[in-house]
Amino acid sequence: MGYDRLYFLKKAYALYPGVVRPVSGGFLAAHYRRRREERGALRAALDAAVGLGFLAWVPWRARQVQRKFGLDEAWRRRAAAIARQRFADPNDIALFRIETAEALDGYIRRFEDAAFNKRINPRGWTKDCALADKRRFAERCAASGLPHPETVATVENGVVAVTLDPAGRELVAKPADGEGGEGVRMLGRFADAAELAARRPDLVGAARGAFVVQPRVVPHPALDGLALSALPTVRIVTIVDEKGAPEVVSATFRCPSAPEAVVDNMKAGGLLAPVDIETGTLGLACKGYGGGDYAAHPVTGATITGCVLPGWPEAKDLAVRAHATGFADYALIGWDVALTPDGPILVEGNGKPGVLMPQRAARRGLGEGRYGALLAHHLSRVL
Repeated sequence: MGYDRLYFLKKAYALYPGVVRPVSGGFLAAHYRRRREERGALRAALDAAVGLGFLAWVPWRARQVQRKFGLDEAWRRRAAAIARQRFADPNDIALFRIETAEALDGYIRRFEDAAFNKRINPRGWTKDCALADKRRFAERCAASGLPHPETVATVENGVVAVTLDPAGRELVAKPADGEGGEGVRMLGRFADAAELAARRPDLVGAARGAFVVQPRVVPHPALDGLALSALPTVRIVTIVDEKGAPEVVSATFRCPSAPEAVVDNMKAGGLLAPVDIETGTLGLACKGYGGGDYAAHPVTGATITGCVLPGWPEAKDLAVRAHATGFADYALIGWDVALTPDGPILVEGNGKPGVLMPQRAARRGLGEGRYGALLAHHLSRVL
């Protein structure tokens, strides 16, 4: 764990989408026009060289993706042609299920997302980002009166600091700076603070870094057929609008696909389903990486398509309130919200929520709605 220097180094160079003329969605045309005009001769030459290298890389990449997902030769040829025409990664073409070049117009390519986020959400790229550390996140939530899992204890360098009596509740340990559900451990129950402190080796084993220990969150009974052994969550993305108020622009439901999974994340094989922002109704689900579509859960048979999320209006309100009151220093936040018997709670926030999950789940690009409009608005304001 720890501060991921490699991640930041990979995102340091903002790939220009083209050789000379930028190729991207229409909603980003003004941004790339400004970017092209702002470049010096050296950067323009570097962009052109990188762009030519990207186009040369496309056929190899298309073959690699074809093998990874078991696709046929016709897909490889079509994907390579679209990728070269629209300066796109064939992997995005596979994951977003793009069939024609025009279908890419509303999408944010994944290599574009980091550059946009760095411009409009610079605090998300700092070491003291409150959204990247679960301890800081909990402190801000508590200060703003936002519902979130309590911190029962912290573990750092093998030292346990108990902050609340566990009172026999089932506990879970999470890396303080972890992402994607990596390193999450189910701890079981502890009778009291003394037992919790005494059983330090049980908390995180030999794992290094800082951890937070919290009560395990129980999902709403209406979601029992989708929860299995993990907590299903909704990723709700809010962006500050033209008047300075947070607005919900995207929502994606996540749940595990296998009984042994302890988290609902894509990397653990989780299912994704688009959420109608107005009604909270789920659409057709899919796996995050490859696989088929699911109108019902593949293990339990519980309905997915058409299911209405319990407490959806309250979940939206919570995300907007959290952004406005506790985290107003960010322009864009992806909230992981758990729907519980006692109402929605904030599991965590993400300053770099990514574009793969919502675009793959919804089968449409984020540029087609308010996400794209507000992204373009913020990019136009950044020098």
